Amino acid sequence: MAGRRRRRRRKNRVRLDYRKIAVFILFCLLCIFGLVMLISSTISHKTEYFDRGLKFYSEEEYDEALDFFDQALAEKQLFSKKRDMNIHLYIADIYMKTEEYQKAADEYDKVLDYSSADRKNVEKLQKLAQALYDFNQGNYVGALPALEEAAKGDYPEMYMFVGTCYGQTGDIDNMFANYEIYTDKFGYNSYIYAQYASYYLSVDDLEQAYGYIYNGLESDMEYNAQLRLLEIAYYEKLKDFDQAYLLAEELASLYPDFEEGQREYTFLYTRVTHE
Repeated sequence: MAGRRRRRRRKNRVRLDYRKIAVFILFCLLCIFGLVMLISSTISHKTEYFDRGLKFYSEEEYDEALDFFDQALAEKQLFSKKRDMNIHLYIADIYMKTEEYQKAADEYDKVLDYSSADRKNVEKLQKLAQALYDFNQGNYVGALPALEEAAKGDYPEMYMFVGTCYGQTGDIDNMFANYEIYTDKFGYNSYIYAQYASYYLSVDDLEQAYGYIYNGLESDMEYNAQLRLLEIAYYEKLKDFDQAYLLAEELASLYPDFEEGQREYTFLYTRVTHE
């Protein structure tokens, strides 16, 4: 049989379906990713704290909202940068609403650290927050350019503050001009009435001053204490110190934390009771 050819067995070659392998690997990676996300969200309470903070924010209960937003930021969770950025935006907005403008500016600065931030809009808000802080600190010259830019842009309500800046720097014409722009658009409020009354008292136009005081006291209550103080000043200019004292006594009772009112009451008490 030597001449008989031996048949060679062909080895069966296994053909790999790389497409199916790739799909399987992708499926496994997605499962792992989903599992990691599930574990991360289960361990972390970030979403819960954020939702509770958002609820208090919508109800204007800002102290509670800030507490939960801070807790949400402290919680670690994968892929939560966008949510953290939004939390900082909500916190900044709370500080704007509560007139803690420097804190608002600091929060906007944190937002700018995120690559997904709307830089143009956030920088605009940060600039406005800083200007309002300067305004509250009495830095009217420093605040004016940014407030004027904001008023002419997206925030026409800033014309009210622009008018005050001009008034405090002695430019009365521009003060009136900007207040008129504001009132034409938004109407009068107790702040505007107080500013007009203060000006007319300063130039001894008592009739005009009292008209603005009266109308202001009949409007919203936000600047009621300041208007009552101006009413006291009005009676002092008339030399009617008894009436001024009665009003100061009432003011001190209604607004015990209003330091200017307490000082005026102490002054008039000394003057009236020792005459």
